[in-house]
Amino acid sequence: MKKVLRNPAIVVTMLVMVSAVGCVSDTGPAPTRRQRTYEPRRRQAPPLQKRKPPSKTTARRPRPPLRNHVAGRPEWMPNGGRISNRWQKIVIHHSATEKGSAKLFDKGHRAKGWDELGYHFVIGNGRGAGDGQVQVGSRWMKQKHGAHCKTPGNYYNDHGIGICLVGDFTSRGPTARQLASLRQLVEFLCDRCKIPAQGITSHRSVTKKTVCPGKHFPLNAFRRSLATTKSTGGSGAR
Repeated sequence: MKKVLRNPAIVVTMLVMVSAVGCVSDTGPAPTRRQRTYEPRRRQAPPLQKRKPPSKTTARRPRPPLRNHVAGRPEWMPNGGRISNRWQKIVIHHSATEKGSAKLFDKGHRAKGWDELGYHFVIGNGRGAGDGQVQVGSRWMKQKHGAHCKTPGNYYNDHGIGICLVGDFTSRGPTARQLASLRQLVEFLCDRCKIPAQGITSHRSVTKKTVCPGKHFPLNAFRRSLATTKSTGGSGAR
């Protein structure tokens, strides 16, 4: 052993070996930094807002007033767009037939020797003309006198607008659509011709010689409905 230690080369070799073993056993591999992992932050959804139930006491929007029938019914204007100042009355009739139309009545009146349809307007009941359909007669388009209510002096033909509703109102009344159309037409005529409610009458009320327009036509109730429409700011005369 002493010989070995005396040999410097061997001693150097042994020191190197001891040094190498010490590096492996004492220190080991160099420690690495602890790696941090970054996770993306999740955005939190905003809390749901509860919708308020609709209030039961919410007031409804008021309905707009009906349009003036002068502007809304240009087909009721006569030729030339001008209405004569002769008109002072409105006379309501029924046809006393189950069906009919302006064309059919025109044919019948000509067969009697008249020059054309005697009424100025005809309102259908769904049998021959549409239910509530307002048909304009040729007399109105020419602003010509009527041939529907003969009296001494012929006042109600010369100054009365004749409106005939198709139907026999001695057995039942007019349809709801007929009455609605009649109201619109009468409001239009009253507005344009400045006819008061007292100027709305019937064939029977004038001559006392006929049942026209029948006991089931509600003349007084119809007049009251017109007065109600005007007082509530509807589409009546202005």
